[in-house]
Amino acid sequence: MASRSARLLCVGKELDLLRTRCDVLSQSGYDGQSASLEEAEALLLKEEFDLVIVSAWLTESERDRILAAAGLTPTLVLHKLTFAPELLAEVERRLSSTRQESSK
Repeated sequence: MASRSARLLCVGKELDLLRTRCDVLSQSGYDGQSASLEEAEALLLKEEFDLVIVSAWLTESERDRILAAAGLTPTLVLHKLTFAPELLAEVERRLSSTRQESSK
């Protein structure tokens, strides 16, 4: 069962790609929001998300900044171009795993 209405933050440099990623997530019932690195750092200070999706095209230093800003928020770090079916499956896997851990 999908975690509909889960709040997802998609972080990266390519705004068109992020918008497309969020559109795919939204069409599947998730609440997806895209953000640049700087926007994401600010958002993570004041808002809560169920999952942060980190673009494969960020540098190691940029990924580290987002992971630090995310703190305990679950993250999905992409390592290659990820097509919609694989992205949706991995998002659901991560959210399911998070739900199981929080119910223990």
